[in-house]
Amino acid sequence: MTLADFKNKMKSTLSSIYESDELNSIFFLTSEEFLQIPRSKILLADEIELDSKKQKLFLDALDRLKKNEPVQYILGKTAFMDLEFKVNSSVLIPRPETEELVRLMLKEDLDGKEILDIGTGSGCIPISLAKNLPNAKVSALDISEEALRVARENAKLNNVDIDFINADIFDYKSEKKYDVIVSNPPYVRESEKSLMKRNVVEYEPELALFVTDHNPLLYYKVILNFSKTSLNKNGKIYFEINENHSNKLNNLLENYDYRLIDFKLDFLNKNRFLILSK
Repeated sequence: MTLADFKNKMKSTLSSIYESDELNSIFFLTSEEFLQIPRSKILLADEIELDSKKQKLFLDALDRLKKNEPVQYILGKTAFMDLEFKVNSSVLIPRPETEELVRLMLKEDLDGKEILDIGTGSGCIPISLAKNLPNAKVSALDISEEALRVARENAKLNNVDIDFINADIFDYKSEKKYDVIVSNPPYVRESEKSLMKRNVVEYEPELALFVTDHNPLLYYKVILNFSKTSLNKNGKIYFEINENHSNKLNNLLENYDYRLIDFKLDFLNKNRFLILSK
């Protein structure tokens, strides 16, 4: 089997599941990983013969892709902010929107600040911040020890020092105050589950994704309450949000003593980020 043969087999097998652009991306990701050659050379490697070991890697991946398993879980890693992160089914796969959130934060003068990420998952937010803010003191909290195990591995992989906290934000009492709190909390309503792709619903951790329809702002309320005593004066909060919740969040903020700085749009022109100041 040549690489071109596998590419054709993959497209014919998966065309009913993935769009053409996504299929091309999956092909390049698997080829880069299994052949250990850069993308630029893959374009010239169509006729490369795959030995039995390589064929098994590609065909096993194809079997898992047919079952809607995300390619990032199959490869065990993903890219975020030009860094490599290990991922498995204990953590969400980092999204481009969350990269935008980090880039928004990096436009501010945050170096030297005390920063806390709530619901850290893979650790992509705090690790990316620490990598770009060498004098910041970055902490990251998650209820899941399995997620924190992945996050700790990612901190080591990217050579940054993060203070990881295994705790439930619903009852966590912090011993320190922070200058910045950031969170990409669960914000997808249960009723929106049917709109999502199977590879998300069937494989990514529900705890990190979904909230009930009757209380969709639950995590924002809890984090805002936590911030009353754990955010320094003039401190900032950065949230990733559901694009359908901006009006509800605006109404919620009437109950809190925070100054709304802005709602920011993502690359799809959807309300995706909320920035507050104390």
